[in-house]
Amino acid sequence: MEANPQTQRAFRQGVYLAVALSAALGLALQFTWPGEWLENGAFDRRARWTARPETADPRIVIIDIDNASFDELQNKLGRWPWPRQVWTEIVRYVSKGQPSAIVFDAAFTGEQKEAPAMDEDFARVLQSSGKTVLGFSFLPTDVTGKGQSSKQDVVNFAEQGARFGPQLKDGEWTPNLPLDKLARAAAGLGSINSTADEGGLIRREPVYFVFQNRAYASLGAKTVEVATPENKEGWVAKQSWLGTSSLERDGKAIPVDGEGRLLMLWHGHANKTYDGGEQKIETYKRVPLWEVICSIYPDQCPNVEHRHPAESFRDKIVLIGASAAGSYEPRPTPMDKQPPGFFAHATLMDNLLNGVAMREAPVWVTCALILLMAALGSIVQWKQPSFRVGVFIFSGAMVLFIALNVGLFGMSHFVLPLIIPCITLAASYSGASTARYVTTGRELRQTRGVLERYVAPQLVKYVMANIERLNGDKRELTILMSDVRNFTTMTEKSEPMELIALLDDYLAAMTEIIFKYNGIVDKFIGDGILAYWGAFTPDHNHAQEASQAALEMIEKVKELNAHWATQGKGPIAIGIGVNTGPVIFGNIGRGKKIEFTVIGDPVNLAARLESLNKEFHTSIIVSEETRNRLGKEAQVRALGGVKVKGKTVETTVYELCGWGACPPQPATNSEATPSLANSK
Repeated sequence: MEANPQTQRAFRQGVYLAVALSAALGLALQFTWPGEWLENGAFDRRARWTARPETADPRIVIIDIDNASFDELQNKLGRWPWPRQVWTEIVRYVSKGQPSAIVFDAAFTGEQKEAPAMDEDFARVLQSSGKTVLGFSFLPTDVTGKGQSSKQDVVNFAEQGARFGPQLKDGEWTPNLPLDKLARAAAGLGSINSTADEGGLIRREPVYFVFQNRAYASLGAKTVEVATPENKEGWVAKQSWLGTSSLERDGKAIPVDGEGRLLMLWHGHANKTYDGGEQKIETYKRVPLWEVICSIYPDQCPNVEHRHPAESFRDKIVLIGASAAGSYEPRPTPMDKQPPGFFAHATLMDNLLNGVAMREAPVWVTCALILLMAALGSIVQWKQPSFRVGVFIFSGAMVLFIALNVGLFGMSHFVLPLIIPCITLAASYSGASTARYVTTGRELRQTRGVLERYVAPQLVKYVMANIERLNGDKRELTILMSDVRNFTTMTEKSEPMELIALLDDYLAAMTEIIFKYNGIVDKFIGDGILAYWGAFTPDHNHAQEASQAALEMIEKVKELNAHWATQGKGPIAIGIGVNTGPVIFGNIGRGKKIEFTVIGDPVNLAARLESLNKEFHTSIIVSEETRNRLGKEAQVRALGGVKVKGKTVETTVYELCGWGACPPQPATNSEATPSLANSK
């Protein structure tokens, strides 16, 4: 059932408003900190869901200064930090295997005062290796108090050519470099600084930092440069016509954000082992430092099972870092709450080595997606008035979007916003639903209210669900007509208000009975009632329901008469006619005058059967069509054949007595054959 044009127009305006407001909400959230917080959380979950440790680069190996190493070596090496002779021997041993690079996640800033020769020896080994990268950091000036000399020294390690990355303001930051002899002996220096997002998590890592208009490589970037010496140039900034930024090197483009930070592709957890079939695997292979020491000095560790020959480090990037409790500053990532700092460096190296990283959707794609979701939510509500179907489509669209979003994240490393588009879709659908509720929904509720006056409450839900099918349909129904005997005489002898009160009581009682048996009250015709059965209960025996209602109506009139007698009112008598047949049912009419009713010959026959009760001195007369549907339970008495107006064949009619024996038939004039053509 379509709403009137004015209501439809109001609904469309509400839908347009829902689209506009949901789009504004989505865009406002997307580009403010609440939206950033929501999307960061969604990124973290997707990173954990889609992590595949088997795809991590096996060339990256970590020599881990773990708790076991502390326990095993404390007696031999003393308290932390250990003398530099340890690192000298580590570099010397690993270099024999010809690794691609050796990296220290540490800054050797001070001198070994107790044994200065250790620094000299360490520098010679670094020089000989030619592939060792040392860490350094930028510290806030108010913490270090260092002056201009350190800033001048760091210039020697700046990258050549144009670079871009996070800007470190001069005067606020100071470079904290390794000991000069060590820095010059190393193959390169890399910054161990990180740039945490809101909430303190490391999701992005810069390739370069910019200080005093010069670029300084991060530890990961410098390591990859040393490990791939065939590529002489560093990463060069590029800007595409789509509005995306990238860093290119040797034909590989790494997507970065506007600050030159790489949104890292995480392959797994830092401190978790995975089932790799025959053996457990880690995201990046970790070798305890004490096992390496024992591999260098096998005579001192006769009972050690795991040996690591220098050859096992061939062509590897060997990252030396600490995971022992108290030896590092935790740097939370999407994968872990307290991972060692070297895990983020290893992930950055992996991404740069393989030219892969997470690619964030450009701003225009994000805006287009939010606008699309704003339109989609309202379109679903606009085009699908059914609540259940609408919710199904809305839920399906939400699930499909989430699945595609996670699929793109995991397989294509493409990051679309997830939470904000879902919020936008939900807000749009909810807004359009509200618009429907206050416009076309209000009209439907008014229609429901009208229907409840004519239809049993338990049928209203069915009627509303099938309301589109009520625009005129031919169906087999059972029609009931009832009339109060001598009502005209009563109107002449009774006070109007008293008569109206009596009629109200009577009609209310009859309506309740009709509703009880799933009937529909079509209309009141003065003191008469037109009702029908079977319109919304096709699986019921509507002839039987109508007949049972007729019998109960007669009994109810007897109760009403007894009640009225106590008030000094006279009794009434009614006659009922019941007929079954095909009728036109639904909305009849056009324009401003539309009536929900039934029409057809079976309706006329029911009216004429009702009037025959006067001539046969009966209360309920049913047609042969109705009788044939009542079964053996009904007790009826044949009254003979009558002629229907406009037809030549007689119709057999019956008195309905109930489900028991009928009383004896009163004497009547047998010569008179009633004719429906002459009945009321």
